[in-house]
Amino acid sequence: MHREDLLKKMETQGFRKITGPPEDWLKALVDMEWGFRDKERLRKEWEKIMEGDIFIFHSMKTEHLGDYDTPTGIVGVGVVSSTYEGEDNDPGFEPSNLRPLRMKFGETWWFGNIDKINVKEHFVEKVRKGRIYIRKEVDFLVINCLTFSEMKAKGFTISTQGAIQNVKSDKWKPLTEMIGCRMRYYIKS
Repeated sequence: MHREDLLKKMETQGFRKITGPPEDWLKALVDMEWGFRDKERLRKEWEKIMEGDIFIFHSMKTEHLGDYDTPTGIVGVGVVSSTYEGEDNDPGFEPSNLRPLRMKFGETWWFGNIDKINVKEHFVEKVRKGRIYIRKEVDFLVINCLTFSEMKAKGFTISTQGAIQNVKSDKWKPLTEMIGCRMRYYIKS
């Protein structure tokens, strides 16, 4: 999908937000996938996901990198190509069966300096190289993220909570405008 078509679809048909730590977004950048735990509420939301659905990627505080403070906010956008149940083929920090409700992205757009991240390297290899290596790549990933303070300065906010959430229709246009100027790096699977 062309960038302009994606932005038009976001503005008129909406999108949802998924939330995770920056190391999980680094993994999603490499794998073009995202997974959810098999909990009742998450399963209900996952079952609604269809090909072509758009998600914005909310990066929160780190989970596996120790006491490491990174900016939080929206770091990218993805278009779903499919969903499936199964194990994570490149788990990194977590057991491969922890997040069996999976979705694949056919296209992603990232806001950071993705050209400085080794996107060909499997996430498990990044984990083997250690936290310092991952922190460096996370820094490139979250640079230029759209913060909640910036949204608030424009007169609106979205929830920071929840693994998966619908973005209310009154937020589609202003958020899409802020996202559009940050989309720097495109990946197609």
